[in-house]
Amino acid sequence: MRSPILTMAFVAVTAVNGLSQTETKERCPLQAPLPESSPAVTPAEICATIAVLAADSLEGREAGSPGADLAAAYIAGRFAAAGLSPPEGGFLQRFTFPAALRHDPHAAESVHVNGPGVLPPGPGSGTLATANIVGILRGSDRELSREAVVIGAHYDHLGYGGPGSLAPGVRAIHNGADDNASGVAGLLELAERFVADPPARTLLFVAFGAEEPGIVGSLHYVEHPVWPLEATVAMVNLDMIGRLRETLTVYGTGTSPAWPAILDSLPEPEGFRLSRVPDGFGPSDHAAFYGAQVPVLAYFTGAHEEYHRPGDDLTTIDPTGSARVIEHVAAVVERVAGGDREIRYAEAPATERRAMAFSVGLGIIPDYAFAGPGLRVSSIRPGGPADRAGLATDDILLELGGHPIGDVYAYTAILADLEADVPVDLVYRRAGDERRVTVAPEAR
Repeated sequence: MRSPILTMAFVAVTAVNGLSQTETKERCPLQAPLPESSPAVTPAEICATIAVLAADSLEGREAGSPGADLAAAYIAGRFAAAGLSPPEGGFLQRFTFPAALRHDPHAAESVHVNGPGVLPPGPGSGTLATANIVGILRGSDRELSREAVVIGAHYDHLGYGGPGSLAPGVRAIHNGADDNASGVAGLLELAERFVADPPARTLLFVAFGAEEPGIVGSLHYVEHPVWPLEATVAMVNLDMIGRLRETLTVYGTGTSPAWPAILDSLPEPEGFRLSRVPDGFGPSDHAAFYGAQVPVLAYFTGAHEEYHRPGDDLTTIDPTGSARVIEHVAAVVERVAGGDREIRYAEAPATERRAMAFSVGLGIIPDYAFAGPGLRVSSIRPGGPADRAGLATDDILLELGGHPIGDVYAYTAILADLEADVPVDLVYRRAGDERRVTVAPEAR
């Protein structure tokens, strides 16, 4: 799957931060030889793609920035080199969005909650331009090729930080190697794999712009689809698939009656277990499609201490784990696009919809793959409410404001009823011991 575009861009990689001290898996090197052309999914090519997108020269790929434009051009070139066809008008589906969303991404939370809608006009003036990148692989069956499966991943990140960063007050390039250069690498690997053997149904590969300000690109696509939504049988999303540990989380397993049977038909995953979350809403681009009543599956290897921080860099990526995730997704897409199954929409339990409705936080990143009971703390923002209360990574939150925390969804539902700067009791477990502290949530 080697391409001239990849070869030229790969040599521009500059120095990146090192590994987290707690992780010992093999990581992407700063430089590595590219493999020979092959439809196989390889760790070397995953590293090479992420090296291009997470290079300092792209300055964090913030939506509407020159770095994001360079990333879009690179992805469009990779689509063309892979053999995908552009829609009418070219690979780039251009759109604009309010500039204020880059400074206040929570201005778009109502869009996350309710699915497709009109973007709110935030404070300030002006608009910014960016694009989705869309490539088409026509299905091999004359009849079934009229139906399409969308495979998506957003390519934008946070630029130099700002409100979305968990390193407050730090102006530094946030390269977003895991979030979400890893997802784009998976998207490109899947495109090159399926070009070699197209399935019965048509595949649409979409790299979405402006996800970080509020899934703007996917909402634009849903409102202006390249392929009719009524003929779009499913959407598969890749967001942060570069840090595989024990668990791979897949969201949306309740959005079609077909999903359990398809997932059950796969061989037992190698080196990880699959954690299934039924809800189709959530903080990524699949939510826009689920809001339009398209069945979805969304893959995520979990939060980590480098999430939305400058340290989310190339050498933190586990390319072997990413390859395993991509192989799993390829097997799912083969079954979905193969045409021998009907993929019907179903309304799933609305856990994630509640999760997007809160306006206060404790300054933590939950471990979304933790099975409970309780909520495991994946990382803590320095100086935030949890940090001031003495919490630490790996603490298990059990109760907040007198309400039990069964899982991450219960936690976010509790947050929705709390007020900023009003202290509440928090019960948590550390190394087997239960502890109680008082914590004052802060406004988000």
